[in-house]
Parts: sequence; structure tokens; C-alpha cells
Amino acid sequence: MSASRVPVGRFAAALALVVGAWAVAHGVSGRLRWKELTPGIEFATLRGEPYCRAGSSTIAILRLDPARVRLRVLHYTRLHRLHPLTSAGWLEYTSALAVFNAGQYYPDYSYMGLLVSGGKVVSAMPHPSFRAALVAEPTDSGRYAKARVLDLEKERIDPEHSKWREVAQSFMLFDTSGTPRVKRSDQVANRTVIAEDDHGRIVVVTSEGGYTLWDIAQLLKAAPLGLRHAMAMDGGHEAQLCVHAGGFRYASFGRWPKDQDQPQDADAQAPLPAVVAVVSR
Repeated sequence: MSASRVPVGRFAAALALVVGAWAVAHGVSGRLRWKELTPGIEFATLRGEPYCRAGSSTIAILRLDPARVRLRVLHYTRLHRLHPLTSAGWLEYTSALAVFNAGQYYPDYSYMGLLVSGGKVVSAMPHPSFRAALVAEPTDSGRYAKARVLDLEKERIDPEHSKWREVAQSFMLFDTSGTPRVKRSDQVANRTVIAEDDHGRIVVVTSEGGYTLWDIAQLLKAAPLGLRHAMAMDGGHEAQLCVHAGGFRYASFGRWPKDQDQPQDADAQAPLPAVVAVVSR
């Protein structure tokens, strides 16, 4: 990995200008129009009414074919950096096709749960109440899919002998029975959700506006996405997605002004100590 010569601030500002500029949104029950950005990556948006509680109701969706793209879990300490990057900074630094926020973290930027990056255990302590994990790059590629969303109530990860080179632990949103694994609450925030669909693809969902966890679970179950189950990554200001693939750009930075329907500009981005990067195989 090498750093780009383009300043992070300038690149992030350019990304912010195109947020929402390419919309293919339909109602939750309507047919999505997928745009292939590059082999293995598709993009679409949907509208989240009546579930959206604040800001833009637009929800961005990346659909990834693990046979064509790799998912890499990254933590800033593995790059020997003193400070975390924003999503736009991560995208620039890694030259990835897309990046999105990983799970939650503590005030000192250490990861909250199990985190494995490139086969190296960054955080070895599984979080006892987080019962989901995004995993990728199996050590035995002949036996396991190249990427999965695991329900840890049904499958176990051994940090000492992980079957996966990339692991990011978080909490389940809903399981294969469609049962929500979150409680009803009035807490509204931008959301990042990672799901697995009926064809084994990984589906990344990021909202431009504010939703409760319960509401976004209901929305995604009703959407024409064919999701088997889903997990939630960190929400709020940390719910970020940046895409630069096949000449297409999109960015959502996890905040919205009180009186507007668009997220704030790149200057308001929260730093992300851990992200998942999407790269070509």
C-alpha cells in the first residue's frame, strides 16, 4: 500500500459533492436498478420512507461478489500510523474500490471485539454481547466461502485458530428466521449494515439519514434484496461509505444538518480506526 499524492481534504471534498448525485432510488417494495461499477461490485439506492426519522431517506447499497473482490479488514495501528483516517482518507491511502466502517471501538481507538487483519489478530478479546462477525479470506479456500456474515449463536470463531484471515465482530441485526436481534428504541442515527444474500453475496448498506436499528431491520427485510441475515456495524457519525470504482464516485459521511436533507461535508467526518476495504482479486 502506498499513499496517494492527492491531498486527503481535496479528495474528500470532491467526494462530498457527489453524495446523492446518482440516484436510482425506488420504494422499498419496488425493483432496484443495479449499476455494475466493476466486475464483482454493483451499486443501487433505495428510499427508506416511512422508516427514516431524520435527514435524507436515501440508503446506498453495495452488492459484492466475494469470488471477484476481496474484503480486507484494516486497523490504523497495522499501518504504523499515529492517528486514524477518515473513510475518504482510507480510500485514498489504500487505493481501494470502496471502504466502509467496521465495528465499534473504545475512546482510545482500540477495537471493541474480535478483529483480525491479514491473518494477524489485532484485538483478541471477543465481545460477549456481539453475536455476529464479518469474515473473509478463509485459510482453507476449498472448504469455506470467500466471505461470510456469521451468526455467532450458530457458528464459533476461535481467535487462536481462526479459519479466516479477516474478521470484524459486531452485533446481529436480524437472523435467518427474520427475527430482529435488536431492541426497539428511539435512538436515531446513520446506520451501516452488512448482510449476506441468498446467492452468497455480501451486501453493504449505509444510510444517508437517521434510522433506529429496529426500523432499518424492518426496512431491509422488506426490501427486494433477498437478504438471509444481517449484522450492524457502528452507527452515527462513524457510519461512512466511500466508493471510487469504474469511474463512479459516491460518499456518505454519517452526519446530516438539522434543517437539510443531505449529509454534512467532508470536514465533518469522524475518524475511523478500523474499516473494511474492498479490493480487486
